[in-house]
Amino acid sequence: MMNNTIKAVIYARFSSHKQNTTSTTAQLNECRAFAERNGYYIVGEYIDEAISGKSDDRPEFLRMIEDSSKGKFDRIIVYQLDRFARNRYDSANYKNKLRKNGVRVLSAKENISDDASRNNDGKCA
Repeated sequence: MMNNTIKAVIYARFSSHKQNTTSTTAQLNECRAFAERNGYYIVGEYIDEAISGKSDDRPEFLRMIEDSSKGKFDRIIVYQLDRFARNRYDSANYKNKLRKNGVRVLSAKENISDDASRNNDGKCA
């Protein structure tokens, strides 16, 4: 059964002048393909360009976190988890906020998710 009722957004980021919008285009394409393969319905995209993931001072990232509290989506798809955050404290802090809002972070390229934060019944902790 497809999850087509599960709403997802994509978060893409590139961090330096050595990267460019091609970097985000590739990330978006991979995330869209992941969503299609898994039956997620994309309802939005958040893109931070030329901004490091070492800080949470990222306008689109912060808008995405805020929007998660409004029930706009159930999943965030990132190309790799380092696009979400490079700082472990920030990563844990924001994943906790998202979990409280019923949102999971998924990686399109890594076979890693935040399932450890879920109860045995599959519901968010």
